[in-house]
Amino acid sequence: MNKLFPIICVLVISSIFASSCTPSQSAIATGAVQTLTALPTTTPSPTTTPTITPQPTQTSTATPEGPGTIRVPEDQPTIQAGIDAAQDGDTVLVAPGIYTENLTISQKSITLASYFLTAGDEQFITNTVIDGNKLSVIKVTRTAGPDTKIIGFTIQNGDDGIMARASLQVLNNHFLHNKDGIDYQNSGGLNSGNIYENNADDGIDLDGSTEAIIENNIIRNNRDDGIEIRLHEHSGPTLKIIIRHNIISGNLEDGIQLIDYPDVSARIFHIEGNLIQGNAMTGLGLMDNADSNEDFRAASIPERIYLINNTIVDNPYGVSGGDNLIALNNIFLNSTTLALKNVDAHSVAAYNLFWNNAVDSQSSNVDSNSTLFADPLLDAEYQLQPGSPAIEAGTAHFEWNGEIVLDLPPSAFSGSAPDLGAYEANSHEAYTAPFEVLRWQRADMGFIITDRSRAVAEDRLRSIGPTVG
Repeated sequence: MNKLFPIICVLVISSIFASSCTPSQSAIATGAVQTLTALPTTTPSPTTTPTITPQPTQTSTATPEGPGTIRVPEDQPTIQAGIDAAQDGDTVLVAPGIYTENLTISQKSITLASYFLTAGDEQFITNTVIDGNKLSVIKVTRTAGPDTKIIGFTIQNGDDGIMARASLQVLNNHFLHNKDGIDYQNSGGLNSGNIYENNADDGIDLDGSTEAIIENNIIRNNRDDGIEIRLHEHSGPTLKIIIRHNIISGNLEDGIQLIDYPDVSARIFHIEGNLIQGNAMTGLGLMDNADSNEDFRAASIPERIYLINNTIVDNPYGVSGGDNLIALNNIFLNSTTLALKNVDAHSVAAYNLFWNNAVDSQSSNVDSNSTLFADPLLDAEYQLQPGSPAIEAGTAHFEWNGEIVLDLPPSAFSGSAPDLGAYEANSHEAYTAPFEVLRWQRADMGFIITDRSRAVAEDRLRSIGPTVG
C-alpha cells in the first residue's frame, strides 16, 4: 500500500490538471482563424442617414437548427472546412469571431449564416466578421445551387465582398471596406436587409445577364456608385431588375447608375419607393458607350425604366437621361443643378412634385397639368408632415401611348389617392409596388418571389432608431 500511494497521488494530480485545461464550452469561435484585434469601428459619415431604416429580412430570423447543421468552430475549425463538409441543403452556422478567410461555395446549395439566423439578434451581424484580407471574401461559383443563402455577417476588406456568379439570396449582412460590396455577373437573386457602406468602388455592381430584386437595403457612402448596372448585350427572357424600398445616400458618384451598350437589351427596371439622397453627382444617372465616368450627358437609354414614388433629394442632378422612362408620383427636391435632364423621346414625367431645385427640368417631357411646384413639407426623416401638398397628390392609374403603366387597387394606398414620394404620410411605411401580387418565376435563375405588396411594405419597414455609424 505504501508503494501504491505515491502513484495514486500522481494520477489524481494529473487528472485535476487535465480537467483544468479543458476548453470551456462557452468559449466563442475557439479554433477559428481570427485576429486578436477589436472589431472594426465604422466611422460615422458626414452624410446623415435618416432613421427610417429598412427592417432586416423576416425570413432570415428565428430559424431552428436542423439535423443538417454544421457548426463552426465546434464541428469544423474554419468556415471553409464547414462549407466543404456540408451536403446540399445543409446550414453552416458560424459562431461570433473574426475569421480571416477567402471562401468558395460551389457544387451545392447551402445556407451560410451567423447566429443571427437562429437568434434574430443584430449584434451577431456585427460580431461575426469575415475578413478577406484584400482578396474576394466569398466566391459563389456558377455551379452553386440556386437555394444558396448568405445571412448575417460583416463582410469586409475584400476585393469583392461577394463575387456572385450564380443566383443566391444575400440577407442581412454588413458590407464594409471592400472594393465592390457585391459583384454580380450573369447571376442575381434576392438582395435584402443589407448595409453597404464605405466600399472603395460600388455598393452593388450588376454585370452581364443579371436579374435581381434589391430591396430594403441601406447603400451609403460608397466611393463610386451606390448601385451600378451595366446593360451588357442580352437576348432571351426579359430581365427584371427591381430596386425598391432602399435608402441610397452619400455615395461619391451616382446613387444609381445605368451604363448602356450599343445593342438594345431585353431589360426592364422598376425603381420604386426609394429614398435617393445626398449623392455627389446624380440620383439616377444614365450613361452610354460603356462609360461609367459620370459627366451628366443624360444618355438616351431605350430600355424601359419605371421610376415611381421615390424621394430624390439633395443631389446635384436628380435624373439625367432616359428615352423610355416613366416617372410618376416622385418628389424632386433641392437639386443643386438640375432635377430632370433629357428625360425625353418616349418618356414622360407626371404627377411629380418639384421644389427648391436650381432648375426643375431641361429637355424633358413633363406633364405640367399634373405637376406640383410646392414645398413638400418633409421632416428630418423625409416624411410628409401634416398639410403637405404631396399627400394624396399622386395617381393610382396611368396610361401612356396606349399602355396601362400603373393600375393600383385601392388597397395599395391610404386615402383617396397615393401620396407622392417614398413614404406614406406620418408613417414609416414604404411605397407599395404597382403589383398587388407580384409572382416572378424564372427556371433558369432558380427562384420564386411572391410579394403581396401592401402587407410586405408594412411588415418590412420600421424605424429602429439611429443606424450603425
